[in-house]
Amino acid sequence: MTRPLAPPPSLRPTLTDAERAQLQAVVGPADDALLLPLRDARGRAFERLEFLGDSVLDVVMAVHELVEPGCPACDGQGAARLVTDARLGRRAVESGLGDWLEWQAGEDRLADLVEGCAAVAFLAGAWPRAAAFTAAVVHPIGELSGQALRGAGVRTADPDARPPETRRVGAALLELAAGRAVFAHDLAADEGTLSTRRAALHQVERVAAYARRSHVVSADGPDPVVSDRVERLLADELLRRGADAALAHATRVVLG
Repeated sequence: MTRPLAPPPSLRPTLTDAERAQLQAVVGPADDALLLPLRDARGRAFERLEFLGDSVLDVVMAVHELVEPGCPACDGQGAARLVTDARLGRRAVESGLGDWLEWQAGEDRLADLVEGCAAVAFLAGAWPRAAAFTAAVVHPIGELSGQALRGAGVRTADPDARPPETRRVGAALLELAAGRAVFAHDLAADEGTLSTRRAALHQVERVAAYARRSHVVSADGPDPVVSDRVERLLADELLRRGADAALAHATRVVLG
C-alpha cells in the first residue's frame, strides 16, 4: 500500500482543540486523520475526500428525490440541480463553512469543501451521519430518506411502476461503489486518477456483463437495457434493506 503524502509545509500537522471542535460541529466525531485534510483545500488528501463525498451526496440526494417527491424545499428541482458547484458553494457560505481553511477559497472550492465534509461524515459515521450532514448543510431531507438509507424499509410504488428517479439511485450506488473501491486501493492517487479508475469500473458493458454472469436480472436486450435493470434492482434493494446492503451489492457488480 502506498504511504500517504506528507502535508504541505503551511499545514500544521496537528489540530488545536478549537479547530477540532469546529470541524466536529459540522461532520460529527471523527479521527484527526480525517479532519486534518479539511483544513487544506489545496492538498491531495482534500481532493480525495471531495472525490468520495461527491458520490456520497449523490446517493443521499437521489434517495431523497425518490422517496420524498413532494418535498417543498426542492421547489420542483431535481436532485442533480441541488448539488451543483454553484449551489453547494452558496450553502457553504450560508452555513459558515471554511473558516478553518488554510487559505481563502472561492465558491467552487467551497463546494469541494462541502463534498469533503460529506465524505468525512460518511467515513466516520456511515449513512446516519451522512444524512444528518446533508440535511443540515446541503438540503433539508426528511426522515423518510433517513429511514430508507438505514434500512428501515420504505414502501413506494411497485418496482415496475416506479419513476425514472429509481434508476438514478442505482446509478449513484454504482458510482459510489466504484469510487470507494479506488479510493481505498491507492492512498496516493489524485482526483484525476481516481476519476479515471472509477469510470472504468462502472461502465455499462461491465455492469451488463456482471448481470449476465450472475443472472440477477433478465439478460435480454442490449447492454444499456440490462444495465438499467441492474440500477433498478439496486434501488429496490436499498428501499427494502438499506444503503449498506445495496452498496455491498453494487460493489460486487463493479468489482466483478
